[in-house]
Amino acid sequence: MTAIEAAAFGPDAKSVEVPVLDSFLHHVEQGSGAPIVFLHGSPTSSYLYRHVFPKLTGKGRLLAPDLIGFGDSGRPDIAYELADHERYLDAWFEALDLRDVTLVLQDYGAAFGVSWAARHPDRVRAVLLAEPVIRDIESAALPAAFVGAQQLIRTPGAGEKFVVEENGFLTQVFPGAFLQPLADEDLAVYQAPFPTPESRAHLIRFPRNLPIDGVPASSVEFLARSEQWLKTSADVPKTLLTYEPGFLLTPTIEAWIRANVANIEVHAGGAAVHFVQEEEPQKLADAVLELIERAGK
Repeated sequence: MTAIEAAAFGPDAKSVEVPVLDSFLHHVEQGSGAPIVFLHGSPTSSYLYRHVFPKLTGKGRLLAPDLIGFGDSGRPDIAYELADHERYLDAWFEALDLRDVTLVLQDYGAAFGVSWAARHPDRVRAVLLAEPVIRDIESAALPAAFVGAQQLIRTPGAGEKFVVEENGFLTQVFPGAFLQPLADEDLAVYQAPFPTPESRAHLIRFPRNLPIDGVPASSVEFLARSEQWLKTSADVPKTLLTYEPGFLLTPTIEAWIRANVANIEVHAGGAAVHFVQEEEPQKLADAVLELIERAGK
């Protein structure tokens, strides 16, 4: 079942399947020139960026992949841990031989995009962060309802019942993370790849791996591997967008980014909770254009 129509991104956009490892990654692509790669997180897909692409027409080769197991990408029999997503995304970058890349990163897309940049510093042009998974998150700064849902999801048995059997993450948690409700037809696109409990089994991995109050340690360690590059990559311009009210970008994490990330500029991204591509696509596109101009290549 195809969930994502390339036409939603613009008349010249196309869907592409790239063989990677034992499976494939699907991406939507438009234009030519220096690549601009847009990475999503949990529990979404490239569809998040459909309103951003038309605002960047002619500014580069726009590519928005679906992470493995999401959107229209393959569903190999893997554990879907962070390292698994990293392996498949690495293979996608290699298959397309992407260089001089501007990375536009949100949610777990930031974890994977920054990791790729840290390990391929000669191939990165610029980095934009929006509501990123980039540091351990203090639960005291998160909404109580979300913390409660996280506790439920992390409880063996109860978490599987909520996320996998009852589809609660896609029908309750996800739709609640917007200032204005998503249109039914758009919500249906995000939910379409996961019609059965079997198809939803791996959806529990991302919320269980979200680093909150130091747990799980494996996720904290995954993110920490990229810190040195963030602190020392002064040749790579970076932008952090902040949102009102925002969600994952807590005051503590924003302060850490301001104090530690080299060549960072912080700009207001507008009114949004977490899925900012849906709520502030114009300001996101404007920030990408400003970042490319700063990169000056």
